Amino acid sequence: MRRLHIVFGLLLFVTFAITGRFMRSDFPDKDEIDQGFRLLMRSRHIYILFSSLIHLGIGTYLRTKTAKLRAAFQFAGSALLFLSSGLLVWAFFAETYQFHAFSDISRYGIYASFAGVAAHLVGGLAPDQQPDGSVRDGVHVDES
Repeated sequence: MRRLHIVFGLLLFVTFAITGRFMRSDFPDKDEIDQGFRLLMRSRHIYILFSSLIHLGIGTYLRTKTAKLRAAFQFAGSALLFLSSGLLVWAFFAETYQFHAFSDISRYGIYASFAGVAAHLVGGLAPDQQPDGSVRDGVHVDES
């Protein structure tokens, strides 16, 4: 799962660069564009970078837990983050090129990002307890 997040995060970063080129080539006269639309376009572009950085950060540090419930939270969090990324890329194209206005696509993408990070937080918060009493992730808990 770590490698998938890193590869996906890098692909999203490339998508961020490509959407930047789209904006530069499709809307070269920045001063002539309505400032509200320009802000919408730029924010959707930055949301793609935001999503990329979340994937890269999680991919760098993710350790799948051995406890099934924690691992399920981590898996659900990853699924929500992948969904979020798709929504945010879709929002860039739909809201910039199709609607020329705000829609709920980006809002749901941000909500899914929040839920995905929250699920990873819940799933990865405590270290795994091993059968011999030791604790994985370099932290030992004394239960006496």
